[in-house]
Amino acid sequence: MDDPRTSVDAIHVNEQPTAVEAIERLDTREVQPVVVPPLTELLGHVTPAKDSAFAELPARVSSRIGLFLRTEALEAFLQMYDAAEKDGIILTALSATRPFSHQAFIWNRKWKHPQAMGMAPLARARDILKYSSMPGTSRHHWGTDVDIYSLEPSDFDAGEGAKVVAWLRSHAGTFGFVEVYTEDEHRTGYQPEAWHWSYIPLSGPFLQAINDANDKGTLPPLEGFEGAFVADSLHVIRDYVNGINAKLGE
Repeated sequence: MDDPRTSVDAIHVNEQPTAVEAIERLDTREVQPVVVPPLTELLGHVTPAKDSAFAELPARVSSRIGLFLRTEALEAFLQMYDAAEKDGIILTALSATRPFSHQAFIWNRKWKHPQAMGMAPLARARDILKYSSMPGTSRHHWGTDVDIYSLEPSDFDAGEGAKVVAWLRSHAGTFGFVEVYTEDEHRTGYQPEAWHWSYIPLSGPFLQAINDANDKGTLPPLEGFEGAFVADSLHVIRDYVNGINAKLGE
């Protein structure tokens, strides 16, 4: 029999806290003023292993070595991990901060994949953008977002994966984490990603900084990867960077 603390039926699966609720659930006495990094850093030009603003995830919570988050986000993730573990849920981190070079490697590999070579540039980019961000636009550049448990959508439909996402949807807001790419027919951009969770006390202001720069025309151009020339045609800032859980804007 399932432990009632961890069974899917015992958790409010559809409960997804708004950004405001997520922040209010934190102990505000411990929240420091947010210092927004330079735009170049938010676009992925950062080396987490050599930057004191980042720290490596301990081996006990990650699938491999070399995963980094901003220190505040990491502290919150560790608190969330420990709370979930007490409920019999293991929130293994699969991916965290990705510098521009890492995202460009992922993007370029998909762009040059044999199955994509016959596609027109716009169609090719749209296909990649179902699950992968253009370099310079990934939330993983920010050091605030983490992929948890599995990168296969079907793994969250039943069994342990369903318990993991149910626990997160019920409790992650307590620690400042919010599901980004939800099931929502009105949301633009990427396909749903039950594994992708963002530390909103930092990622919220970071996104606002990018949007402000984009509105003012001061956001550096997206370049340095295959197919960069289609970025403007696809409205990647409007439809992908901002194609997020609608509750994040409440």
